[in-house]
Amino acid sequence: MNKKKPVTFRPFKAPRYAHDNLRVCRHCGRYTALGEERCGKCGRAALTPVEKQATSIAGRKMHTRLLLILLLTLVSVYFGESLQQMVLCAAGGAVLAGLLFYTQRKVRQNQNLYALNELLGRNIINIKEGLEINRQEAVSVLRENDVLAYEKLREISILLRGDRIARQRIALLHGFQLRKDMYLELEQLLLKDFEPLLAEYIGEIAKVRPDLIKDRTLRYVKNYEAQILEMDKGAAILVGVAGAAVRLKRYALLYSGMIGRYIQDLPKDRFLRLSRLISASPYEAWNGLDLKVAEVREAKYRWDPES
Repeated sequence: MNKKKPVTFRPFKAPRYAHDNLRVCRHCGRYTALGEERCGKCGRAALTPVEKQATSIAGRKMHTRLLLILLLTLVSVYFGESLQQMVLCAAGGAVLAGLLFYTQRKVRQNQNLYALNELLGRNIINIKEGLEINRQEAVSVLRENDVLAYEKLREISILLRGDRIARQRIALLHGFQLRKDMYLELEQLLLKDFEPLLAEYIGEIAKVRPDLIKDRTLRYVKNYEAQILEMDKGAAILVGVAGAAVRLKRYALLYSGMIGRYIQDLPKDRFLRLSRLISASPYEAWNGLDLKVAEVREAKYRWDPES
């Protein structure tokens, strides 16, 4: 009996940079990666993107430098011993201020980036604390709304990486019916050790989004092939992964041994895909995979005109 439930996730687009979704409260300094309107700590509507905050800090520093030049100019004019000295000091200060203003405009983008790096580096502990609070908030709504909990964890995981949050996301995904039109991830969820739920998820991905199965996933499956075989439907998972691997010639070459072990059970379209790859590159080092393909083709598809 299939206990997985159909769900619909809110639209999600991975940010260009990991810090794009990170915001800081201008009042209390708490960091968050969630799309909340008010700060969860002080309750103020004072959340601002860290990039905007860094730009503001860089701008204030630039203004401070200009004000310092103007102040020094006024002081030099005030203490000038003659009108000529006062005029020269004023003119020199104006030129210096103009040059500084022009230079700062030219390097403004670099200054903004430097300020952002400095802001993130200086507050790394506070950022981690804020993200951990976000994670706890997501887990707290799990019983009432597991879809919302997953969506929150998905947002947080852009910045908060590690096996703990990955395991929580995998456990939630295990209860959902996966569809091709969903925003799904795989390599971001890979763990350091073997996890049966992750293996099952990889098997589901092989069915609905085989394009997500790439090098890291193939290495994970290869490393834990024996453990996966011991699972219920473990062989079906490995067949699905082998079928996904024949999408690209590079994968077929690198994982020829693993693919060869499940070649008998490959779906017809995947087998024919692999056969065409080998036929197009007969002189590659297929490590015996080409011979196995020939044997299976002779045994199963001898009279098939497509083969």
